[in-house]
Amino acid sequence: KDYKGRSELPANLKALFRPIAMSKPDNVCIADVTLLADGFSEGKILSQKLVLAFSKLQQLLSKQRHYDWGLRALKAVLR
Repeated sequence: KDYKGRSELPANLKALFRPIAMSKPDNVCIADVTLLADGFSEGKILSQKLVLAFSKLQQLLSKQRHYDWGLRALKAVLR
């Protein structure tokens, strides 16, 4: 993604950092824990349905930049 305010690191600064591997977060688990922490007794079922709805909407709606279906949007819905 293209985030505002980000710039490329200079080569001499990049040399100080090690490469790392990133993985996709488990949205169902994150939603489940958030719902359980908020007092929902059926957090697992609700989180599965919510993440499924997010993925279906991401597939069905157009690919415009103002649609955000990432973890930040999921957490905003859970709040």
